[in-house]
Amino acid sequence: MTTYRKARAWTTVAVIGLTASLAACSSGGTGALGGGGEEGGATKLVIPVNESPWLDAYKALVAQYEEESGVDVELRVFPYDEMRTQVLNDIQSGTQIYDVFQIDEPNLHEFFINGWVAPFSEIDSSFEEDPGLNQYADFTRWDADARVSSPDGEVMVQPLNGNVQLLTYRTDLYEHLGLDVPETWDDVVANGQVIQDAGAANYGYVLRTQGSTGGSAQITYDFLPLLYAFDASWFTDEGTDWTPAVTSPEAIQAATMLRQLAELGPAETTTIGQAQAIGAMQAGESGQAQLVAAAAPQLESEADSNIVGKVGFAELPAGPGGTHGVASGVWALGVPAGLPDERSQAALDYIEWMMSKDAQVAFTELGGIPTRSDVLDVADIDDSTRAYLEAVQSSLGDVRPHVRYAFSAEMLTVTEQRLSQIAAGSVTPEEGMAGLQEDLTAIVEEAGYPMGAS
Repeated sequence: MTTYRKARAWTTVAVIGLTASLAACSSGGTGALGGGGEEGGATKLVIPVNESPWLDAYKALVAQYEEESGVDVELRVFPYDEMRTQVLNDIQSGTQIYDVFQIDEPNLHEFFINGWVAPFSEIDSSFEEDPGLNQYADFTRWDADARVSSPDGEVMVQPLNGNVQLLTYRTDLYEHLGLDVPETWDDVVANGQVIQDAGAANYGYVLRTQGSTGGSAQITYDFLPLLYAFDASWFTDEGTDWTPAVTSPEAIQAATMLRQLAELGPAETTTIGQAQAIGAMQAGESGQAQLVAAAAPQLESEADSNIVGKVGFAELPAGPGGTHGVASGVWALGVPAGLPDERSQAALDYIEWMMSKDAQVAFTELGGIPTRSDVLDVADIDDSTRAYLEAVQSSLGDVRPHVRYAFSAEMLTVTEQRLSQIAAGSVTPEEGMAGLQEDLTAIVEEAGYPMGAS
């Protein structure tokens, strides 16, 4: 057992059966889809889900699953910041309320290393991952020895919603002011300054600058594209040398850009979360923004937005070396470890149905972000939807991981604090990143990960 697992023993709970199965498996062992509610198969699945811009699309897709399978699905909706707590409560109590876990990307490795989700091959020895799924930097696979995502790792989860962030901009303001779609982050800042100087919008750029608590990510997620675009990284060499690297010149450049972008937005930086950033664009208060693709329908909503038909989407810009920093922001669907066989199989059936091409086409048409690249040509979508989904597609080749570590919760606690201070200007980028270097070093040491040359 690693030092990290000893240190975190309080969270390592054997998920043992304290509740009965929701339903018996049919005699053929066909699970939820094969058995159906009237033929003795699984009759109900209970699944947690977070409040999000894509929730309505997911609910509608689940309704289609219920109609096709004969299985009832109870979605229990929680605020984003509460999702991890709700799932951990289920694990620690051993109540086995949930048949499918929905896991935020930063929490994946915590679930993997503690054995809280079952590898799909243990549920179904014939399981093979659909090659049509996007990989999001090996999001679904886990290398237990190196403790990293790896193409050679075991399939543990599947991607629910293919979110990445996009550059969102006002096409009418760009045309009026003669602005080009920015190729670099310096271009973004220049455009924002022109927009503000012309009085065309209150803000030249809006991104999440609020720090969250409880192991979730707001400003950290919006900082990741900068970190990657400036060719920086959190650690020296993940998998072999976990020495924090956030005081490198490249990381300092990324933090400096974070402050520059924040200065183009609202002065109350600590209050700007995802809803506020989306709202600033909807109200026409900002000329540019950094938003998840799933927010696009809200910008094109006649009922909610002042900028319908005036929105453009593009891949996030590159850094000085030409690197595009695109961070995945994908929720995972996994099967809780220790469920009775019939519940595990029913859960896997549900997940595989959600990943199928037909389901992903339907999800796209309902307003979700598909996790497959083979649906745009056949999905019945309007031009505005196609515009942002094509921007997502063009970004996929540059996708890098979210904060995806077994110690993500501890790490996010400090990155959210330090980065929000940098964005607010209460510390300099150099001071903030120096403090973060110390914080991350202590976390890595506590986790028992190797640092320094081997």
